[in-house]
Amino acid sequence: MKIITTMFQKALSLFCICFFSLAVASSVVANDELRQKFDEALSTWELALYEKTQDLERGDLTQSDFESIRDDLDQVRIQSRDFISHLQPIQSQLTKQLKGLGPVPEQNQTPETEQIVMIRQNLETELSVVSSQIKQAELIAPRVDELVGRFNKIERQRFVDEVFSRGPVPISRSLWGEAFELSGTDWEIFFIQLELALNTAGAKVGWEEMIPLWIIVLAAAFVSSLILRVMRRRYGVQADIVRPDYHKRVLAASLNALKRALIPVTLLTLVAGTLVWGDILDPEIEKMVEAIILGLLFITIAEAITKATLFPARSSWRVLAMAIPAAQQVRIIAIIIAFTFSVDLLIRVVNEIVHASASQHLLGSFFTATTMAILVILLHRKSLWKLAGEVPEEISRVSMLWSRFRKTIVAFMSIMIAAAFIGFIPMAHFAVFNLVATLELFLLLLLIHVIVHEVAHYELSGKADIGRSLRNILSLDDDGADRLGFWIVLCVGCALIVFGIIGTLLIWGMSGQRLFGIIQTALTGFKLGEVRISLIDIAVAGMLFIGMLALTKVFANVLDERLLPKTKLDSGVRNAIKASVGYAGLGLAVLIGVSAAGLDLSNIAIVAGALSVGIGFGLQSIVNNFVSGLILIFERPIKQGDWVVVGNEEGHVKKIKVRATEIETFDRASVIIPNSDLISGTMKNWTHKSKLGRLEVRIGVSYDADEEKVREILTRIATEHPGVLSRPEPYVLFMDFGASSLDFELRCFLKDIENKMSIASDLRFSIRKAFQEADIEIPFPQQDVYIKQVSGLSKAIDQMPKEENIKSEEAEEPSTDEPKPEKPKPEKTE
Repeated sequence: MKIITTMFQKALSLFCICFFSLAVASSVVANDELRQKFDEALSTWELALYEKTQDLERGDLTQSDFESIRDDLDQVRIQSRDFISHLQPIQSQLTKQLKGLGPVPEQNQTPETEQIVMIRQNLETELSVVSSQIKQAELIAPRVDELVGRFNKIERQRFVDEVFSRGPVPISRSLWGEAFELSGTDWEIFFIQLELALNTAGAKVGWEEMIPLWIIVLAAAFVSSLILRVMRRRYGVQADIVRPDYHKRVLAASLNALKRALIPVTLLTLVAGTLVWGDILDPEIEKMVEAIILGLLFITIAEAITKATLFPARSSWRVLAMAIPAAQQVRIIAIIIAFTFSVDLLIRVVNEIVHASASQHLLGSFFTATTMAILVILLHRKSLWKLAGEVPEEISRVSMLWSRFRKTIVAFMSIMIAAAFIGFIPMAHFAVFNLVATLELFLLLLLIHVIVHEVAHYELSGKADIGRSLRNILSLDDDGADRLGFWIVLCVGCALIVFGIIGTLLIWGMSGQRLFGIIQTALTGFKLGEVRISLIDIAVAGMLFIGMLALTKVFANVLDERLLPKTKLDSGVRNAIKASVGYAGLGLAVLIGVSAAGLDLSNIAIVAGALSVGIGFGLQSIVNNFVSGLILIFERPIKQGDWVVVGNEEGHVKKIKVRATEIETFDRASVIIPNSDLISGTMKNWTHKSKLGRLEVRIGVSYDADEEKVREILTRIATEHPGVLSRPEPYVLFMDFGASSLDFELRCFLKDIENKMSIASDLRFSIRKAFQEADIEIPFPQQDVYIKQVSGLSKAIDQMPKEENIKSEEAEEPSTDEPKPEKPKPEKTE
């Protein structure tokens, strides 16, 4: 038997070694393929880095060249990170396999077999190779970052040189002469291409291919018109509202502007789809057409917004209560500003297509920049912004803020005009157009914020079907709906602030690629010390946490309103189940949120262990109340709705929370009592087991009353009351011989002890009436006061009126200058 066991062990060991060898061999083959791919990728990365280093020496790099170089370097960084993510699992697997082989035997221990030694050597070799590859890949990212930084520095320096450099003044004769020299330049080729495109555009259009596009655009326009019609019925101009508030006017004006711009935008989309997306134009002409269509879109939007804002169908719905001439001037200036934007965009595109000379660039920028600056100055005239009538609070705050910066903007535009005339044309063009674009962006974001505010307020007010459904699902009252609306508006406002910052950075010259890289790094994760922070993970964790809480609340409400009432359980059990579901959902939401955020629970456990000492000392009372709250929920010595007496406080239990219990007194005051006081102290619960209770009414009668008749009357009155139980029967006790009365006590049992005070009052009314009819006197305490006769007291009392009369006569005597005779002093007698 021993021989068989030994042979079986040897066979099993041999099988395990063979299996392990096959696994190692397969992993070696796979690692060889990965090693070959890595070597090819590494050589590609090195070549790309070398080429980009050579590009640093070039002086003719354009903006597109910079963006292309950054794209290539980003690809190198991404590929190196991908290889690191593939190699790290292999490294950890090889490390685990080496740990599985155990430590190398020492000299005094049994040596390993040749197969184990060979497997160990192979694993160590593979581990060293994989570790070396990871280190090589990790060295790529710093080199890429260095090159990107150098290119960014060159780009920034070139931008500064181009924008802030001084050129020839606009009145220079040489500048104008060079600008109008078109012969022999790309302008002739451009005009020929444009004429050819206009003549052959109709023949190149594939009308059959355009029909699906037109159907899609027209269908989208039709659906948009239906949505706008529904929204205008709900949020638009309403004839029954004479004085609408500010938010309603802004929302109505926005809807009217969208309706007014819908048809022109649809036509522009059809034209753009036919000419541009139909691929019937040359690339250069296509860019020009895109610029023209985009400019017309700007003009359409400006016309629609100014019309709906300043000249609505009803004058009471005007967003700004301006005088008619001033409103007309503002509208004209706004349309001209949009037109100037469109012209400047077209000039820049055409100059890029024809490779215009520096003089042509400068003159075009000079005319558009100075025109835009003059328009902005005209728009900021004080005479235009005198509002009439009642000014909304939002408009007054904006106007106060606007008035503070109005002079600054006018001065800035004036300085830019002067700078353009002395030769700083690129700087003036850059500053003027970027400032105007920034202001337009902020106005657009403010408009979106106002629209969201009004829609959220209207929907959650309960006037709309969607809002009512949402309030019913979440069991929201008016205060809860207001809080939800506040958080919705706050979240949208934060998102608009983020978009405003991003848009401002893009307007003022930051490359979209660089900004996207920064946002991607912030979202995907960055290291802060040893901790990796990812905004996406945090946002997902927050959404999961909030979603789990909302789902828990909905489930708890369904339990409380639909399922638990059908189980015939008492209210205490139902409240305990609802509270348990709420706490379980909260704990699950925390775990899901923490896991989604990528936090290490082991580190949290270490921190919790370190905080346990502080909890034991500093948070002892809080933990005590928390545990006591759990005991109250599950043991249920009290439940919601019970009538309790705790110390000097008496009332109904409104809510049992984890830390404290809320009691509402009969005076409608809320008393917050820590749960530990309810567990460790003395508490009277009138309705713990049932609402059955006893009532005592004390009454005193005269000593002349018939005791049996009194007992009969009291028993009858208690029996006839509907709130008094007939079993046990009411009874009367002769309590004592009082100082002024015979004291009786009526004792009876009530169906609902919560009606104790009202039933006691009813019984006392009935007793008073019955005793009056039966001539039974209810005495009150009486006392006789005897005054002891004191010697000389009566004589003093009799003399008091005489003395008062003498004093009054003396006061009535006329005053004279003669001195009054002195009264004779009484003689002393022995």
